[in-house]
Amino acid sequence: MPTLEVIEDLLRLRQIEPAWAALAEAVPSSTPFQLPPWQLTWWHHFGSGQLRVFSWWEETLLIAIIPCFRHHWEGRRQLTLIGSGISDYLEPLLHPSHANSILPQLQRYLQSSADWDICNWQDLAVNTPLHLLKGSLLEDTICSEVPLTGNFEDFWQARPKDMRRNLRRYSERARSVAPITFETTTSADEELLDALICLHAARWEKRGESGMIAANNSSDFLRDIARQFASRNMLRFFTIRFGEKVVALVLTFPYRETIYSYMSALDPDHEILGFGRTLLYEAIRYSYQYGYRAWNFCRGDEHYKFAWGAKPIEKRRLILTRDTASSSPPPFGS
Repeated sequence: MPTLEVIEDLLRLRQIEPAWAALAEAVPSSTPFQLPPWQLTWWHHFGSGQLRVFSWWEETLLIAIIPCFRHHWEGRRQLTLIGSGISDYLEPLLHPSHANSILPQLQRYLQSSADWDICNWQDLAVNTPLHLLKGSLLEDTICSEVPLTGNFEDFWQARPKDMRRNLRRYSERARSVAPITFETTTSADEELLDALICLHAARWEKRGESGMIAANNSSDFLRDIARQFASRNMLRFFTIRFGEKVVALVLTFPYRETIYSYMSALDPDHEILGFGRTLLYEAIRYSYQYGYRAWNFCRGDEHYKFAWGAKPIEKRRLILTRDTASSSPPPFGS
């Protein structure tokens, strides 16, 4: 029977990082957002309250982890997943063969604990085994992904005719003014990080909104996680320069056979030239060239993503209160 360890100490959480990383490698559905570097960096910048990390062990082998923290939110003591708010996939890492044995233990722990009022766990997989817990499973913001099958030429010819025509026309118009250069960078380049933060803010300010970086005060986090992932060869900046000026770029995290497109930014003064479309064209061509099998747009259902062939990825949010957790547990493994 797996042993449940509830971790409340950051030092202990850092001690298990190698076992945590090995578990992520063993779970086929893991993404960059469930890896220890992302989770620990998130906690460093945004963590509050008390760590409450549920981990299950078979002797020295970590077989499941649900990284949470307990904090006060809207008058209640809430258990929240580490990474919430700015992470796109947060399905806890549960070794597929152990879900039915560990979840009854979690149910019993929650039933016996009186120091929490609500679990609000977001960005879960549509088929999350956490549905076995007695709570409400709600629809959450979708993600989307472009399958990269066949070759790039066939992929591009399958895109809408007006998209292909507009890319050609806008590129010709822009090149009549200045050269267009596509660049790929694997380092946490300070110029590109500055450009990402500044252009992202400028574009949203033009719309009268603050944008995700400003709203979450996440610029320091972005710089930190960029360095962390770059050191693991898990960072790609795709950039378009117009002359010498950066006018479009996207920060991505390649992991396994997928490139996760985390955040993009466009110069609002040059939107009319369609550099965002040019950037995606070149970035997806790069993905084909280096053998990736998918381009993941992460969160959001913007129309343009589906013109590029994206398929929706449904997600769920679990709401569990002490009232429901204290009721009779569901028939696990039935």
